[in-house]
Formats: sequence, structure tokens, C-alpha cells
Amino acid sequence: MTIAYAQRSHESASLASVRVAEAMHRGVVTCKPDTTLITVARVMAAHRIHAVVVAPEAEAATGWTLVSDLDLAAAVSNGSLEAATAGEIASMPSLSVVEEETVARAAQLMCECETHHLIVLGRDSRRPVGIVSTLDIADVVAELAQPRTVDAAGTGR
Repeated sequence: MTIAYAQRSHESASLASVRVAEAMHRGVVTCKPDTTLITVARVMAAHRIHAVVVAPEAEAATGWTLVSDLDLAAAVSNGSLEAATAGEIASMPSLSVVEEETVARAAQLMCECETHHLIVLGRDSRRPVGIVSTLDIADVVAELAQPRTVDAAGTGR
């Protein structure tokens, strides 16, 4: 069995020093509030993602919400898959962090709000620039837990 940790290297020494921008997945897949859940499911499956950002009705910088795979599973479970829309089942309140926030703070928010995904907002635009998930946090933890070795030349590996 081969195990590969982290898609990127985190030079910081702790979760409190790694920024969300270093851990998140850049870019967002969006839908309109009136999008059917069947369409949302197709988008998730096609992109192999666990969450779709629901854009606000107006081109405002606020009001972005998120439909997760768990939200979709809940709609299947309660029989609302055919009738509900993305805007109706999107996680409320909208949970987000800015790129400069620490991974430790993102993890704290996820635990406090019992969610697996946070929308990451751009520093200047306050518009979604990415998603950070519990798996992204696990990726950082795995990378930070890797022992660092130094060779004779003093370079770390």
C-alpha cells in the first residue's frame, strides 16, 4: 500500500500558522438558487466535488451559500429531492472564512457549526475564491505530521 500525503508542502510548523489560502481548493463551482437538486447532483458528480456554491440572486458580494453532498443526502432522505431547489436547501447561515484566516480557525468554525465545507472569500472582493474542507485540513495535518530529515548538505526533505 502506498500513501501519499498532501498535494502541496506546508512550510509552517503548526495549524495556527498555515493560512486557508495554502490549504483550500481554488475556484468554485456555482449554481443559481432556483437550480434543481438533480442538476446540483449532476454537477457534483461531473466535477467530482462535494459542494456547490449558490450565488445570490443579485450580483451582490454577500449572500453566497453552499449545498453540500450531505445536504443532498438529506433531501433524498426526507423526500424533497424532486421538489426542492439549491437555494431552499443551501446551508444557512452562510459560513465563510477569508484567505488570510488560519487553518486552525477554519477547523474551529467547522466544528462549532458542524459543517465539512467553508466558502473562502477573497481579501478584496469578498467574493468566493475557493472552498476549504475537512479533507483539506486533514491534508495539512498529514503534511505537518511528516518527519523532516536534513541531509549532509543541510537541505530538508
